[in-house]
Formats: sequence, C-alpha cells, structure tokens
Amino acid sequence: MVIVNYLIYDVVCKSIQHIMSKKRYHPLSIFFHWLVFLLVVAALGVIELKGQFVKGSEPRELCKTIHSLLGQLIFIAMVLRLGIRMTYGVPKRSGTSPLFSHLATAMNWLLYCLLLTLPIMGLIFLQAGGKEVQFFNWTLPQVLSPDPSIKKVFKELHEWLGNALYFLIGIHALVALWHHYILKNDTLLRMLNKYDPESK
Repeated sequence: MVIVNYLIYDVVCKSIQHIMSKKRYHPLSIFFHWLVFLLVVAALGVIELKGQFVKGSEPRELCKTIHSLLGQLIFIAMVLRLGIRMTYGVPKRSGTSPLFSHLATAMNWLLYCLLLTLPIMGLIFLQAGGKEVQFFNWTLPQVLSPDPSIKKVFKELHEWLGNALYFLIGIHALVALWHHYILKNDTLLRMLNKYDPESK
C-alpha cells in the first residue's frame, strides 16, 4: 500500500511539474522574479542616492552598506530562482520566431549571470579595499587580503557591469511590453500569474 501511494504521489507531482513547465510558470518562479526585480530596483536606487552625499559622510556610508546587503540578498534570491527553474522548468515561448526565442533565452541567461556576478565582484573589491562585509550582523569570511590593484580592477568592473544592467533591464521590460501590446500574446501575463491555460 505504501508503494502504491508513493507511485501515485510521484505520478501526480510529475504531472503537475509537466503542466507548469509547459503552460505556465511555477508560482515560486513568479515570486522570485518579482522579488529580484524589487531588490535590484532598491539596490540601483540606493547607489544613485549615494552620489547625493559628500564622501565620508554617514548617509553616504549607510547607502553603501544597504547596497551591499541588497546585493547579497539578490545573490541568494537568484540562486534559489535558478534552483526553481531547474526543478520546474519554464513554459514554452509563444508567438515568437525561433530566432527571437533564442535571443530571449540568451538575454535571460545574461541577466542571470550579471545578477550572480555583480554581488561577487562587490564582495571582492570591498575586501580588497580592506573593508569587512557584513550580512546583517554576521561578518562574512575574509577571502582575500587587501590589495589596492585588485580593488581598482573589480570596482571598475562592478560599476561598468552595473551600468550595463540598466541597459539590459530596459530591453527586457520593453520586450515584455512589445509581446503584450504589439504581439498580444501571453508572455507578460504568465509572469503576472494572470495566464489561464484553460482559456486557450
């Protein structure tokens, strides 16, 4: 009886996974998509606000601390999001040519790479600058010794890729709106959790 129940459970789970991956995003995928979006907006907003304060001032240092914390949260959220993507898959793209589908996939993975790489670069250039990096009240292990040359390289890369992130997010948003208002397909609705596969 236990074996039979296990087999039924396994079949049901695989069926749900198949439906989710073929027709709609898993609710956790949607949740982490928008969570990462909000964290990125906050991180970019805080770092822009930092420029309004004098160097060495408390508000400026606070902005840098918050930006660092948000970067760490983005990294954790992205790792979880990728795990969910690998587990539940993603729905097949609709209303686009194979070329645009491949381009969209490449864009998504490029965003994933940036959102995972930027926090790591931030950690490296902060520690290379001799600063402790904290996650809430926990000080992260020191992975490298202070080195001004390493700090300079990784700080410049972090800032350059951060600026590139603005550009990629803009393209990503415009493409989503293009799908919704011009092609009139369900791409945006799926990520808003308003897609009903039964209506198709």
